[in-house]
Amino acid sequence: MKRLIPIFILLFIGFTACDSEKKKNPEATAKKEIQHYYCANKCEGSGGEVAGVCPTCSTPYTHNQAWHDKDMFLNGPLNVESNAPQSTTPRTPEPARNALGVWHYTCPNGCTGGSGTAEACKSCGSTLAHNSLYHQ
Repeated sequence: MKRLIPIFILLFIGFTACDSEKKKNPEATAKKEIQHYYCANKCEGSGGEVAGVCPTCSTPYTHNQAWHDKDMFLNGPLNVESNAPQSTTPRTPEPARNALGVWHYTCPNGCTGGSGTAEACKSCGSTLAHNSLYHQ
């Protein structure tokens, strides 16, 4: 029994050291694991913090709602696939405009209107960009 005590102590130190690394900056860890936008075709090296088009396959990036739900990951496991939506049950899509009338996606060139997705602008054809004001 006396031989097991040092082993338990070493295991405890090892686990707490790994855990303290996550606690130093858990939000940064979660953001590294989950991208705000990703390529639906899972092209390597695609995706990121802003809406855009995949440089490999030219597909518009898909918005990842799990990025907004990062608090769930700060208090739970982070071993999730970085480009996959976190739920297999379909979510109710967010409305194109919030309660204040702010568009979810707007034209980066300032054209009027907007959309609920990162589609092409109806006026100029540019890919609509995510509007962070929508979530405020």
